[in-house]
Amino acid sequence: MKAVERKIKINDFESAKSKLKDLVSSHNFAVLAEHDFGAILKSKGKNLGQNAIVFDICNALKAHEILTISPIEGINLPCKIGIFEESNGYHVAYLDPKTIETNDERLKSIFKEISEILEDITLKLSE
Repeated sequence: MKAVERKIKINDFESAKSKLKDLVSSHNFAVLAEHDFGAILKSKGKNLGQNAIVFDICNALKAHEILTISPIEGINLPCKIGIFEESNGYHVAYLDPKTIETNDERLKSIFKEISEILEDITLKLSE
């Protein structure tokens, strides 16, 4: 899958995380897990030196539709979206579901719809 990245205007990591969670929820997605890479690496004796978090998010209805059509597509679930600190500020990025290769038009349509939601979330976060 291809990653889509945008710079965000929020310069506070906790505020960016909170706004992302609110936007995810407003689109009927749930946060299933948070992967705080700074904390994970610190627990392994490594210092990342910057904030980096990835959220696993899911919309149960869309996941059900996808898995009903093709259970193997479960390898592409849940969706991933993250906030990353870089030298020029914070960025939000997601793996774009519409870039998943499939010949099934129903899946393409669902992946496109989810991609549009993720794009909306990142655009609102970058406002």
